[in-house]
Amino acid sequence: MTKRTCAAIFVFLALVLAARADWKTELVARLAPRPDYRKAREYLAAQVNALDGADRQVAEAVLSYLAGKAGEPAEERDLIGAYFDKYGDADPEFGFLDDATLRDFMTFWARWKKAFPLVSNLNFLSRTGSASQGLPAGLEVGLDLMTDAYYKISLGPYALEGGFWSRGFHIVTLPVTGLFERSGTYDFALDLRAGDITVRKPIRVQVDLTPVASFHAATPPRRPAGETAGPGQSAALATNMEGELSLYVGGKLIMTTRKVAVKPKPLSFPLPGPSMRGQKPYLPPPRTDPIANSVSILDAIAATYSVLKDLLAKKPVPPAAPSYQKSASLSFSFARADADGTSSEIRAEVRLEKTRTAFLRQ
Repeated sequence: MTKRTCAAIFVFLALVLAARADWKTELVARLAPRPDYRKAREYLAAQVNALDGADRQVAEAVLSYLAGKAGEPAEERDLIGAYFDKYGDADPEFGFLDDATLRDFMTFWARWKKAFPLVSNLNFLSRTGSASQGLPAGLEVGLDLMTDAYYKISLGPYALEGGFWSRGFHIVTLPVTGLFERSGTYDFALDLRAGDITVRKPIRVQVDLTPVASFHAATPPRRPAGETAGPGQSAALATNMEGELSLYVGGKLIMTTRKVAVKPKPLSFPLPGPSMRGQKPYLPPPRTDPIANSVSILDAIAATYSVLKDLLAKKPVPPAAPSYQKSASLSFSFARADADGTSSEIRAEVRLEKTRTAFLRQ
């Protein structure tokens, strides 16, 4: 019984592997010598869900090509956007196609890779070597862009930033105003336009808030009833107080003022003047002639010019570029005042969720 079961399993696996290897032959038979793109698309759409690994990657790329050839441009755009979101700009293995189909497919593939504004490697950026205290002024997100494109970042109906990006690495700063009031998901829309293609890549931020501790604000000790401050006590408290007052606007430091306690003036002892002309107090008269050791004004100007010339010739070292650390999530701790006067310490976990690129209809 066991031998029959093993034999049946082996036969089943052999049939599955043969079917997976045979789908390319069946597809080519529908494309050459007289291509029927609609039937080829229907056949491949029925086979793609049963494939995995490299076979599925190839099938999904060819399926977007067949959708366009069958006269379905909307489906072509959706499939090519899903492919780039899933596999990036990795090229499929399409050497199994016949010569005529291969040349046409390579033209199709090169056109999309050149025109599609692919966004990849979305990560939070944190500056290395800087300790995070409280909430940041903004969340910095790094991304790679595959082609030149105009961009716009918005949150709901509000446009936050816009301009032109060349291909390469870019940094987006997301505002945190209202982001840490409650747990939830926030979608920042990143719209990209390259040529006649306009796509939207949502930057989805998931915020989870967890209360850590709560405490009441400290109140100054009350003076017993009937007791008054002693003479000069209130004045001493007012003059010996120290403190610092900072003004923030939108999380950015605008002005800082500091009050320092008054310190007693040091004692001074006036010294009598010199006993004779040209003599300092309590020192013997000079033994050399100051006129003989002087430097002429022209020599001093020449020496100063030489020093300034050397200083200007040495260019300052340019500041080093900031170093970033990429991370899929960030965590912060901050204090929040509640309506009842209680202050709570909150721990915030922030992470980026995966999203799909969508074409915007013109």
